[in-house]
Amino acid sequence: MIEMFKKRRQFRGLETRSILLLVSIVLFFTLAPILENYATGGLLLILNLYVTLVTATSALAEHRVLFWIAIPIAITSMILVLVSHYYSPWPLLFANYLVLAAFLALVSGSLFIYLGQNGQITSGRILVSVSLYFLLGLTWFALYNLINLVQPGSFAEAGTPLTGIAHWSTMLYFSLVTLTTLGYGDIVAVKPTARMVATLEASAGVLYIAITVARLVGSHTPSRDEREQ
Repeated sequence: MIEMFKKRRQFRGLETRSILLLVSIVLFFTLAPILENYATGGLLLILNLYVTLVTATSALAEHRVLFWIAIPIAITSMILVLVSHYYSPWPLLFANYLVLAAFLALVSGSLFIYLGQNGQITSGRILVSVSLYFLLGLTWFALYNLINLVQPGSFAEAGTPLTGIAHWSTMLYFSLVTLTTLGYGDIVAVKPTARMVATLEASAGVLYIAITVARLVGSHTPSRDEREQ
């Protein structure tokens, strides 16, 4: 009885964290093009990103080792994001996007492993799967910024190479368009490294849906009512 109560509490906690993570990610994608051109708006976006980093870290609470590994990475990323907002030399921006990409990849990998564990298909698992999909988009967003920083002009918008520091909304848009394989073509990867990374994201977007559905169905544990039927 006590064990069942603990499991229910864990599921409720995971579901709450999954909701917060999903809401924070969707808000970040939605508010970026609206707020990024204002000084206070940029700070609000950073605050939103902080919430995403914190909730993403809390999503690893069931995996103690990964949880404690993620905490210093998340704190480092939060510091770098804030400092680079006011002072943005090349090494600082490079470290910022590199640490952010590493953190998001760690969280994404952990959540992907969680989805493959045996258990019932609960609302918490569905929310985690949706959050993970958007986390993949955020991970590639950080990678695209990193690539464009190392190789300016790796991407072009309306035929014009992006040589400066690209707006967050630009790379977020390109990441989501690539992840969902929409491929509008208004922003394109130009240089070989950027093209290959974009191709990997498109492949990951297609494979994620197929693999996640298969893993959720394959790992589903029937409830007592289902077994009695």
